[in-house]
Amino acid sequence: TNSTAAMPSHWLSGAGRPALVSALGLHERLAVLGRALARRAALPVYLGSLLLGSVGIVVWMLLRHHEGGLGAGASGWWIQLGAVLMLFPVSEAVVAVINRLISESVRPQRLPRLALTNGIPPEHRVMVVIPAMLSSAASIRDLVRRLELHYLANPERHAQFALLTDWTDADASHVASDGALLNDTTRQIRALNACYPGDANDLPRFIVLHRERHFSDTEQCWIGWERKRGKLELLIAALAEDSSAAFLDLGEISRTAIGTRYVVTLDSDTQLPPGRLRELVGVAAHEHNQPRLDAGGRVVVAGYGILQPRIVMPLPAPNNVTLYHWLFAGRCGIDPYSAATSEVYQDLFFEGTFTGKGLLNVRAMHAVLFGRLPEGRVLSHDLLEGSLVRCAAVTDITVIEDAPFHADVAASRVHRWTRGDWQLLPLLLRPVRYPLRAINRWKMFDNLRRSLVAPMSLALLLLALAGVVVSPWVALVLVMAAFSAGPLMGAIAGFSPSRDDLAKRHFYRQAGADLARAIWGGVWHLSQLLQESLMAVDAIVRALYRMTISHRRLLQWTT
Repeated sequence: TNSTAAMPSHWLSGAGRPALVSALGLHERLAVLGRALARRAALPVYLGSLLLGSVGIVVWMLLRHHEGGLGAGASGWWIQLGAVLMLFPVSEAVVAVINRLISESVRPQRLPRLALTNGIPPEHRVMVVIPAMLSSAASIRDLVRRLELHYLANPERHAQFALLTDWTDADASHVASDGALLNDTTRQIRALNACYPGDANDLPRFIVLHRERHFSDTEQCWIGWERKRGKLELLIAALAEDSSAAFLDLGEISRTAIGTRYVVTLDSDTQLPPGRLRELVGVAAHEHNQPRLDAGGRVVVAGYGILQPRIVMPLPAPNNVTLYHWLFAGRCGIDPYSAATSEVYQDLFFEGTFTGKGLLNVRAMHAVLFGRLPEGRVLSHDLLEGSLVRCAAVTDITVIEDAPFHADVAASRVHRWTRGDWQLLPLLLRPVRYPLRAINRWKMFDNLRRSLVAPMSLALLLLALAGVVVSPWVALVLVMAAFSAGPLMGAIAGFSPSRDDLAKRHFYRQAGADLARAIWGGVWHLSQLLQESLMAVDAIVRALYRMTISHRRLLQWTT
């Protein structure tokens, strides 16, 4: 298009480069061929390295450390079983190591952007939404406060801030507490608009979009249609079609602005630091990043429909610190001088991974996803949506969200994520209806592989204790490597200072803390291996049983 041809990136690194090189009388045919070959070969080389590395280590371990047992006649079967079991912890370690090596050696990709020095313009209007449930007066107070903080950190005229809400699940379409909770929400939203009024001709700055319950056949109760995914799909449709019929008419405080091009969705505990909204819109507004659809209008072939910022952890309050949080949250706080960090999939394959917090392009999301996913079956939708609409990881823009402070909270999340990953298996096996690119199919397959690491590692240890295949010590080292190889590499690399003008004692103290964290994190996983294995098997069996036999509780949710 003419707008695309007007962008420097079209001529410097895009489709217009051959014409520019020819017009300048330059000769770089080999360089162009090399770049094209490198881009095409990136995925085969990456996956080939993972496969060869994993299989090679398993074969080496069997040749060097194989132990007989249970009779020579059966040894062939035991070797095959042991090799399959070993492949899971070995592949986990290999994936971690190769990804770490890529992160340390590949230059992070930084997407072009518009500065928007005068603020977000009206042609790039945005809405910040918090999908949530109205469960209590205290939770409503927290939601409204979070919405206010988003505005105070990002006071843009052409931005609306919305609560996207449902009532909690119920046995009937309405329960006695519904009216009071919704009235409390609307009262507080009106108070916010009175406290931060816009211009006379502007729509309310703060709004609430609430919908009725619908009966779910899979859940056998009344819920918000398709939960969070349904809320966002209906919101995208309302903005794309300029119709909010899917939501209750609450007067002015449920009026969406016409021409809203982007939606920034954040969880109720996500913080949006100052200026981040304008930065995200600046990236999305650049013509190079605008999503471009194929002739059928259902596939994004270039640009990005979703922008995923990097998520960092805040400094925890002293009275909230736990050992679990210290082990797995990593370094907390924001470094104001940090630039983009490496995200393997974005830097190698020019696509990131959507994790549920980010900017959505209304037109692309509506064209590609509206009415496309099966009802009552998709629990983990973020990865699938990012794969279909093309997601970019914008690692130099951050949002803040805390990690779990307790193991039981993290375990319940992992259980839900595992169920959701396995419930995507039927979609993964339907390439015609869901034409996912190879790298996205690998991401979904890799999630399934990762969910099997703990139970397969436990089975390997039990087999080794029975004196079969390898010694228990070798099996223990493999399992430990599966859970700590990546963090250990990062911690060891952290002992190499990037410059000389450092407070050496503080630097090495922090590096030592990272090393201890990596080691003790692996020990934690090893000590919890039985529990993690049982939890993974439970989640997988539940998902498969519900998909194939009961067809119930496929949308069971855990916050």
